[in-house]
Amino acid sequence: MGVSLSSEQVKCFGLYLRELDEWRRRINLSSRKEEREIIIKDFLDSLTIIKHLPLNASFMDIGAGAGFPGVPVKIVRSDLTLLLLEATRKKVFFLKDVQRVLALKGMEVRWTGEGRGIEDLSGIFDFVASRAFGRLVKFAEAGIPFLKKGGILLAMKGKRGREELEESLFQLEGMGLKLFFQEEVQLPYLSHQRILIGLKKD
Repeated sequence: MGVSLSSEQVKCFGLYLRELDEWRRRINLSSRKEEREIIIKDFLDSLTIIKHLPLNASFMDIGAGAGFPGVPVKIVRSDLTLLLLEATRKKVFFLKDVQRVLALKGMEVRWTGEGRGIEDLSGIFDFVASRAFGRLVKFAEAGIPFLKKGGILLAMKGKRGREELEESLFQLEGMGLKLFFQEEVQLPYLSHQRILIGLKKD
């Protein structure tokens, strides 16, 4: 994947894995229980977007859930400014605990419950990404207000992503987005196909 980890970054991923396991026993974070599955399908999958993020970019993970893709990306790319936006309060508590345990700087966690916590975020991000936000149009509606002019919506999709893009591209263009890139990715050690879709805000 072209990513080289330092011993400190490997340690961070180990701590993150431990926190996921401990919190999973208390709240519904993820259906995955096997460490190997989490490492490949969550950690490595998150890192597939790194090459699309320029140095010192501002990056929002909308609907962050258990922290994918935002936390793995931040572990590897400390230069990025990251905001994790999450609607479920228990998951917000988890993400803040991860931030504390991993001592990640340049990272913020916000709760969007009852419409709060987003008033000052309009039009300030270079990238808004999501891995599990639902269909492209729904993601675009949620993410566009946070993007700068020329900013990129970055959708991480499964094998049906290309078909979904074709079905919704006309509608997305009507929302002021243009297709910037699409890339097929195969996760290491698995035959799982992923598609990364970048949509640029006019």
